Amino acid sequence: MRNRQIQTCDWCRESKRRCDKTKPTCSRCLRAGIVCSFSTSLNRNGVFNSNSSSPNPLTAEDWPYSQTSSLEPRVEGGSDEVGSVGKVVKRRVRTCLSCKRCHRLKVKCDKKLPCSRCCQSGNSMKCSYTYQKHTTNQPLCPADPFTSAGENLEAVITLWFWRRRGSSHFRALLSRIQSLAHFETPHFALAIQEHSENHRISDLVLPGNFPLGSPQAAKYSSIETVLALIQNSHSRCQSYIEHYLNLYQPIHPIVDVEVFQGEVAEFWNNPHEMNLGWLAQFLMVLGLGAFGASREPEPAEDFFFASEACLAKTPFLFRPSLSNLRTLCLTIVAKQVANATCWALDSCWSMIGLIVRLAMMLGLDQNRPPPSVDAADLHNEMANRCRLWTIIIYFDIQMSIISGMSSVLPQDAIAAYQVPHLSNPGGTAIYSWESILLESFPLIFHVLARANSSTHEIDYEEVLQYDMEIRRMMRRVVPVEGNGLLRLSLDVFFRRVLMVLHRCHSLHPNAPNAHPVSYWSSLECSLALLVHHRELCDDPCLPPNTSLVSRFFMMDFFAAALTICIHLLWKDAPLAATMTRECLIPPRQTILDTIKSCQGIWLREENKSACFRTGCRLLETSLDKIEETTTQTTT
Repeated sequence: MRNRQIQTCDWCRESKRRCDKTKPTCSRCLRAGIVCSFSTSLNRNGVFNSNSSSPNPLTAEDWPYSQTSSLEPRVEGGSDEVGSVGKVVKRRVRTCLSCKRCHRLKVKCDKKLPCSRCCQSGNSMKCSYTYQKHTTNQPLCPADPFTSAGENLEAVITLWFWRRRGSSHFRALLSRIQSLAHFETPHFALAIQEHSENHRISDLVLPGNFPLGSPQAAKYSSIETVLALIQNSHSRCQSYIEHYLNLYQPIHPIVDVEVFQGEVAEFWNNPHEMNLGWLAQFLMVLGLGAFGASREPEPAEDFFFASEACLAKTPFLFRPSLSNLRTLCLTIVAKQVANATCWALDSCWSMIGLIVRLAMMLGLDQNRPPPSVDAADLHNEMANRCRLWTIIIYFDIQMSIISGMSSVLPQDAIAAYQVPHLSNPGGTAIYSWESILLESFPLIFHVLARANSSTHEIDYEEVLQYDMEIRRMMRRVVPVEGNGLLRLSLDVFFRRVLMVLHRCHSLHPNAPNAHPVSYWSSLECSLALLVHHRELCDDPCLPPNTSLVSRFFMMDFFAAALTICIHLLWKDAPLAATMTRECLIPPRQTILDTIKSCQGIWLREENKSACFRTGCRLLETSLDKIEETTTQTTT
C-alpha cells in the first residue's frame, strides 16, 4: 500500500475539513486568525507544536469555532454534549429556515411562501415555517385601532366629532334635536365608553388604513399564495362575480362588465400571464361578491388583503393605470359596505383625495384620448375613461357631503370637462347617468361651497334658484335606462343635496312662515329617503342581500331620520296633509309610522357596529320624546 502525499495544512487535516491549499495561508486559517502551516502538526489537545512560527499559540479554549460544527460560530444557548473521549462539544441551536414539509422530507427548500416544492405537490396552502410560530399568535392589529399609546380615547372621539365640518354633516341636526328634546342620556358618551371598555375592533372587517399598509396583507406577498387563494375558490368565483354584478355594479358601475368577463376567462386559461394591476381589481371584485353572498368577513377579507398586496407591487402612486384607479374605487365601496362606522367614512374622504390626484395624473379630467390608443379602440377607451372620471367625482361629492368637509377637486377640473351629449334620430336628447351627473356636478359644487361656507351664509333667494335647477336635473333621472337600483341611488344623491341646500333655513325657528320652501322641501326629501330605505331592505323583488347596499347611504338615511324627528318634535310645526312641488305631504301619524318602520330596519343592524347602536339609541330616545309630546298635546 503506497503512502498518499498530504497536501492539506496541518489545521485542516487535524479538523478533518477540506483545505483549499492556498499558500502561504489557506482560507480557513485566514478566517480563524491562526498561522497556517503545511509542515507542522497539531497535538491531540489542539495546541501547536513548539516549532510553529505563531508568536501567540491559540489553544482550543481560544478557538471561536467548534471542530465538530463545520467551522460555524457557536451560538449562545446551544446545548452541550459529552463526546466519547470525555470532552464537552458545543452544539448550537440553529433556526430551521426550511418549511415544515421540506424539513420533514429532508429536501432543499427555496424558503418562499409557499415554496416551489409545496406548490408543485399541491400543498401550497399548507406550506408553513416553524420560525414564524412566535408571531402567529400575536394580533396583527392593535387592540384599539382608533388611538395610539398614551392617547385619551374620549378626547380623540370628542375632537373628531367637533372637527371643523360644514352644514352637510349631521352635527347640526344633533344639536337641533338636543335643543328640542333635552336629552338626558349622553348617547355619544355611551359610545365612547363602549369603545373604551370593549375595544370594538370587531366592528371593522377591514383595518382603518386599508388599502395602504394593512398588516394582514403581508401573508400574500408571494404571487404563488395569491394564485393559490384564487384556485382554491375556483368553484365559487363565478358566484362571487355574479353577486358583485347584481349588488354593487348597478349602483356604482366601476368595471366594464363585458371586458371584465372576457379578462376573467383569459385569466383562467393563463393565470400567470395577467398583470398585477388587473389581478388586484379582480380580487376586489371577488371580495365584494363574497361579502355580498355571506355578509361575513370570511372569505371576503382574504381577497381584500390579497388585492392590497397585489396593488402594493404596482407603481400606482407615480405611474397609475386605469386598473389601479378601479381597484382604489372598489376599496371605497368595500370600506363603506364592510366597515359600518363613521371612522371608515372619514378614511374614505382622505382616500378619495388620493384617487382624484391619481386620476388627474392620468389625464381623466381633460377628456382627451391618450396618445397610445388604436383608432379601433378609441371609442371604448374614451367611454371607459369618462365613466371612471364620473364615478370618482361622484364619490368625492358623496364623501364631502357625509363628512362635512370640503372637496379636493379644483373647480376648473369640473367646469372645463366637456359633457358628452347623445340624441336619437328624431333629435331628442338622450340622457345617460353619466351625462346627468357630469352636467349637474358644477352646480352641486357651488351648492356645497355656499351651504358649507362659514363666512357668507347663503340667502333664501339663492336657495330657491338652486332648488329649481337641481329639481330640473332630478327629473331627467326618471327615464334613464338601466337597473332600477341605479335610478334609486341617483334619486338619493339629488335629494341629499337638496337637504344640504335647505338645511340652514329649514331649521330656523320660524321656518314654516319665513322659509316655507326650505321647510317643506326638507321634510319631503327626508320622507322620500326613508321610503328608499324601506325599498332597499324589504322589497322582495330585489336580489337577495340587497339590504347590504343600504350601507352606502347609511348617513343619508340617518340624516333623513333625524330631520323628521326634528319636525315631529317641533310643537307648533304644521304637519297636515300639504301639497308641495313634488308630492302630498302625509299627516303627522303617517310620518310617525314611517319612521317607526325604518327604526325596525336599523335595529336589524344594531349589533353590526357601535355607530349603528348609537344611531338606534338616538332614534329610540327621540321617538320616546315624540310619543311623550304627542300624549301631552292630546291630553
